[in-house]
Amino acid sequence: MSQLHLRIAAIFVVLFGTLLVAPSAGAAVSDDTVTKAGVRFTLLSTTVDESVPALVAMNGAIHAKGTVVIVDRKTDRFELPDGTITVVHKRKKGSASESYDQTTCLFSFRERGTWRVTEGTGAYANASGSGTYRAQGGGFACAEDTPPEAFFSHVVAKGDLRY
Repeated sequence: MSQLHLRIAAIFVVLFGTLLVAPSAGAAVSDDTVTKAGVRFTLLSTTVDESVPALVAMNGAIHAKGTVVIVDRKTDRFELPDGTITVVHKRKKGSASESYDQTTCLFSFRERGTWRVTEGTGAYANASGSGTYRAQGGGFACAEDTPPEAFFSHVVAKGDLRY
């Protein structure tokens, strides 16, 4: 696999985490605790530039929009209106696939895996939860040492969340 594809795959994996958390006080109950409830995260990004935050939308136990800070290849911190959530994600072995067409410079990738909340701050200080994710993306890149001309990644994560 080329360096560009490895870089894109790594960014995709990191961005996946973004899907995993985007809470809001809108889901809070009177005792400041939300019981374990279903949640769905959706992440969209149009750049491989890690300094540009990806956006995440969360529905279910928490309903909010936020951004993601990449901590490392397997960890992301989601910055939300009422606090942060840190998520660790792991690709399912054998689930990743990639394709590249040298003539058109079109590349694509897919993967599946699991996610887990490891810590939170603010309203989400006691956050915990886990689930699964599916990620896909692609773009146009003819040279390994330059950013793609166009890029997208889309991650959907589902599971349970408590805070």
